[in-house]
Amino acid sequence: MVIGAAGLLGQYLCDEATERGLDVMATYNRTRPGGVNYPLEQLDITDQEAVFASIREAEPDMVFLPSALTGVDYCETHPQEAWAVNAEGTFNVATSCKAAKARLLYVSTDYVFNGEKGERYYEFDTPDPPSVYAQTKLEGERITLDADNHNCVARVAVLYGWNRVSDKTNFVTWALTNLRQGKEVRLFGDQRVSPTYVPNLAKVLVTMAEGNATGIYHTAGPDCISRYDMGLLIADTFGLDRSLCRKIRTEDLTLPAKRGLTSCLDIQKVEAEFNTRMVSFSDGLRDMKASE
Repeated sequence: MVIGAAGLLGQYLCDEATERGLDVMATYNRTRPGGVNYPLEQLDITDQEAVFASIREAEPDMVFLPSALTGVDYCETHPQEAWAVNAEGTFNVATSCKAAKARLLYVSTDYVFNGEKGERYYEFDTPDPPSVYAQTKLEGERITLDADNHNCVARVAVLYGWNRVSDKTNFVTWALTNLRQGKEVRLFGDQRVSPTYVPNLAKVLVTMAEGNATGIYHTAGPDCISRYDMGLLIADTFGLDRSLCRKIRTEDLTLPAKRGLTSCLDIQKVEAEFNTRMVSFSDGLRDMKASE
């Protein structure tokens, strides 16, 4: 069962699980995915009774929860809504899974770390969330792991790929659209992240689910790269004008939510335990170009 099938990761999780011959059932909140060959139902995870009824009826072995309120600055200015979706919504799903004896794989974020370490974060590093979004996602992690020791948390970062369901952009598609229109893109040169290619991530998460993963895993891309350098790679891969990428510093913009400067994740654990490979940013971009 995939909760949030209209999201970027949700749509690829459904596709990957279906390709593997698994029985898939999915939910969406506002945007109904079209042309799919698995059962779909509307579900608001903040509605406790609806969540309980949906999971009880579906009787899933495994539930994926990529659904969340992910706008970092939006969450900062709408803390109650962020808490309702990311913490209380996760509680509704986790308790319903426990009652239905289903395992839960919760998708979390690199932003649970404050970004001040200056190098990659391991699963055993202590989180210190610097924003409302990060605080609510960390609470979702705790709820997931407290609910059942068979549950799993997968931390991801800067998801990118083609969105086949809605016109919602991600970092790469936003940059591409602007570069193709000849517009300047202002990009942080002092924030380093681990961009994660969603088709690859979906494969890894389904593999983890099939392998009964429990506890916390970092499942991001292998790079530790600035947003500015990401912009240059996007321009080069798609044959666009790299001079449109303008390097700025975090302090040049006043944003509602605080962001860490280096939130890169170490991924040795997931690659070793599940004999898998997270796709590099350059390879992900090349695949996007080939599959547009």
